[in-house]
Amino acid sequence: MKRRGIVSLVIMGLICATNAMAGPFGLDMGMTLKDIGGKPEKVANGKYRLSSVPKPHSAFEAYIVQVSPKGGLCWIKAIGKDVPTSAYGIELKSAFNDMKGKLEKAYGKHETIDLLMTGSIWNEPNDFMMAMIKKERILLAVWNNEKGSTLVDNIKQVGLIASPSGQNKGYISIVYSFDNEKACEAELAGQEDGAL
Repeated sequence: MKRRGIVSLVIMGLICATNAMAGPFGLDMGMTLKDIGGKPEKVANGKYRLSSVPKPHSAFEAYIVQVSPKGGLCWIKAIGKDVPTSAYGIELKSAFNDMKGKLEKAYGKHETIDLLMTGSIWNEPNDFMMAMIKKERILLAVWNNEKGSTLVDNIKQVGLIASPSGQNKGYISIVYSFDNEKACEAELAGQEDGAL
């Protein structure tokens, strides 16, 4: 009887440890498509749209992962819901800053880049969204070791990006790159080149 109790405790401990160690959205570096589960839809070589993730976040409506046959999961992109906004982008910037605050709590120091390209004619405050549509304005934040971030779970870099969906709406997305991303991309590129 004592033996079964000890075995049960060990199993519960392993389950709790696995859940505690789970990375972003409950996904870990190296997971296979089978490990991830659900019904992944292939969108490009090695990239899949997930119908669900183990730990979803209400700010995001879609998740795309990059998985190679040998390296497994190496990249995650969470795509946010559309945020209605003004030409000034106030509401989109607010959603961006809100999520940036949450990521700061998790990963610490980062760099924020709010850049209007030199020579852009979309340089007035009410041109914010149009400048983004024309790809002349960038709003992003980056967490990595060079910035002094505190990254865990084999995460190499985290990026938060604001993007336009139109003149009066936009969305945020978070991209997680794992330590195995370069090897994963090389494997997928080699696979594709093998078709030539």
